[in-house]
Amino acid sequence: MPLISAITTCKGRLAHLKTTLPSLMALPDCEVVVVDYDCPQGAGDWVQSTFPAAKVVRVQDRPHFNLAEARNRGVAAATAPWLFLVDADVAVAPTFVAAITPLLRPGVFLQPKPLLHELCGTLVVASSDLAGIGGYDEVFQGWGAEDFDAVRRLEQTGRQADTFPVQLLRTIPHTDELRGRYHAISNPRDNVVINSLYRRVKADLGTLGVDLTEERRRAVYAQIRQAFLSPEGLTGIEVAFSEQPMAGSRVLTTSLRYRLRGP
Repeated sequence: MPLISAITTCKGRLAHLKTTLPSLMALPDCEVVVVDYDCPQGAGDWVQSTFPAAKVVRVQDRPHFNLAEARNRGVAAATAPWLFLVDADVAVAPTFVAAITPLLRPGVFLQPKPLLHELCGTLVVASSDLAGIGGYDEVFQGWGAEDFDAVRRLEQTGRQADTFPVQLLRTIPHTDELRGRYHAISNPRDNVVINSLYRRVKADLGTLGVDLTEERRRAVYAQIRQAFLSPEGLTGIEVAFSEQPMAGSRVLTTSLRYRLRGP
């Protein structure tokens, strides 16, 4: 069994993958999982023909890119005790595994230091620890914040953050247009606001003791998205959540209000 499973995802980023995948494939003691998330460029076919040792996971009928689901699919196919989540536009140094191996400890996850904007999704974590929080939250849509959410939930379960040198990674610069090309909301900055607010609301509802099943999380996300896209939502958003208590016939309603201010 390999020590690490490197998991990368691709939808419309085949040019990036062609640059970065060779560095992953060259790592020792590392299984490589590539998720072809309905990639219009046929990323899975290219990977299978060029690097047959890589494991390809194919997700079909997904016109919009859901990075959380893509990562979860890759994680489900991984076999190593440690996971290395890395985007298709990030190449790794040949010494990556040797450098991080001494840092791998039970109950600890790793992120690059400094944590640059374009590397926020990079994570080394024990497979059992990620499974313990239920993986990435697939309710997130569009670009941004699902990675911070996963880290927050890891910390809530007692896992501790550590770092590895950012010099072990190299990113490929690209535009916001490419970031948002396969999302329902193409502006990444709008996506970040919606997703960051959803992450905050989740935390606030959790503090209030609300049991957030996936169905309930999707309802909350829909409220936030609808409010943000309306003219009124540009300045204020109210999220209401109702539930039936165990005893009695009255309905308990939790209402949270958030104000959005301009730059």
